[in-house]
Amino acid sequence: MFFQFSRMIVWIYVLQLALGLVEVFSGWHLPASGSLFYETTTSAFQPTGLLFNTNDYALFLVIFLPVVFWRLTFLETPWRYAWMFTILPVTFYLVVMTYSRLGLIALLLVVGALIVQYARQLTWFIGACVTFVVANILLFMPQVLNKVIGIIDSSFTEKGASTSDRMERYKSLWQIVADSNFRGVGAGNSPIQLNEYRLGHEVLQDMILAPHNFWLELLADGGYMGIIALIIFAGFGCYAIYVWWTGRQGSDQVLRLVPVLILLVFMFSSVALSTVIDKRYLWLAVGMAISVINFSLLTDRERRTA
Repeated sequence: MFFQFSRMIVWIYVLQLALGLVEVFSGWHLPASGSLFYETTTSAFQPTGLLFNTNDYALFLVIFLPVVFWRLTFLETPWRYAWMFTILPVTFYLVVMTYSRLGLIALLLVVGALIVQYARQLTWFIGACVTFVVANILLFMPQVLNKVIGIIDSSFTEKGASTSDRMERYKSLWQIVADSNFRGVGAGNSPIQLNEYRLGHEVLQDMILAPHNFWLELLADGGYMGIIALIIFAGFGCYAIYVWWTGRQGSDQVLRLVPVLILLVFMFSSVALSTVIDKRYLWLAVGMAISVINFSLLTDRERRTA
């Protein structure tokens, strides 16, 4: 089932890339796109694909990129490498166009890990592709490079107010945790408490005080139970690294790296997005990571008993 589902993910991923390119170059968006809802100087050409929020779109592309890369290795044609190194710059460009800071950082980490993994066998090919792409951009599309650099700079230098606001929310969330004596305020109640801590009992219709931190939201909602959930998640992450590390010389070494990268992107998503509880694609990716770990463990067991 995992192999069949991963094939579907590739097709959905390509569709998302195509929609993103259309949005960036034409300014057209689907009716439910947040780029039609938010009135900013850049929203008209920010991609959202099949999702509502630009951050959601960026992190969707990043979290499923390892799955797409791994699935393309099964194409029985030399063109699979061309597909890989076509998808990579397109994904990078679209993530940049979302102005998502954490999405861009997560993408660079994922791409770096994938290149290191693949470079053991394809050093010459990767070097040739990178040189070819960079040379063509510098020679034929320098304006694109300047635009990308400008967007990256503005993404990290023009969001000071947003960063300060999130830090204030984190302080309020921690105060909620402390005031509840680590018993929690109940599932789903932390945004309500956060609103009261920041604004008192006044209700503003257009004001949404999302936690923007899944881990603090867990502690504020669940208290001690939230701590248990954090420990379980941390243990799962360590176990994923162990499974990858012990099988790093096997033929499925790229597959074993997928859960590690998915969990890494999930951690970035947990603070980049307003909340991750209702983000189905993130939990779908985590479920795929669990499936890969189970498959890898079963494979190791069969090898030992064979």
